[in-house]
Amino acid sequence: MALEYNTDHEQLVISEYGRNVQRMARHLHSIAERNERNRAAQQVIDVMAMLNPTNRDAADYKQKLWDHLFQIAGKELDVDSPFPKPDKEVVFHQNRRPGYPNQEIKIRHYGKILERMIDEAVAMEEGAERQSLCEYVANFMKMSYRNWNKVVINDEDIFQDLRKLSRGHINLSTESTVLETNYGGHTDKPANIQNRKNFKNKNRFNRNKKNPR
Repeated sequence: MALEYNTDHEQLVISEYGRNVQRMARHLHSIAERNERNRAAQQVIDVMAMLNPTNRDAADYKQKLWDHLFQIAGKELDVDSPFPKPDKEVVFHQNRRPGYPNQEIKIRHYGKILERMIDEAVAMEEGAERQSLCEYVANFMKMSYRNWNKVVINDEDIFQDLRKLSRGHINLSTESTVLETNYGGHTDKPANIQNRKNFKNKNRFNRNKKNPR
């Protein structure tokens, strides 16, 4: 017996109902006698309700089931529904993949928004306000780097990245600017530092417990 794969079958219209419900819904078209087709449609609705019992308290629950039936079976399904047939333009539209912005990010862990902030700072006139914004951007860069890479980076490395992203228009230095997110130049993970302290405290407590004075 040959194995069947989902990729070999028709794509599911509404995946939560499964392939068997879709087959039953499509089969309704082949039932010639109208009363029998209506009874079969109601049976399909009952199965759909069993598969999705969590939404039964919704006011329009049954209408949604019938709307889904028409969507799965196709717009030409001819059955007597207790609700108006759904709008074809709304229910039977072609599924479209959402569009995603295709923007190049120069340094990924800083993100695109930070690049826009840098552009805003570059466009400002020289002065205290521009200096404050540049320092804020640099602090944000260091925080982003630490969150992304889980290590602390030196201020001078941040300033080099800032000069690169600003195309040389923003020049901060360690002589005039100290970033707030500085951990003293450590390259260790702050979380690990705290974990080692907790571990030492725990061992000291256990030793005291075993050897009470």
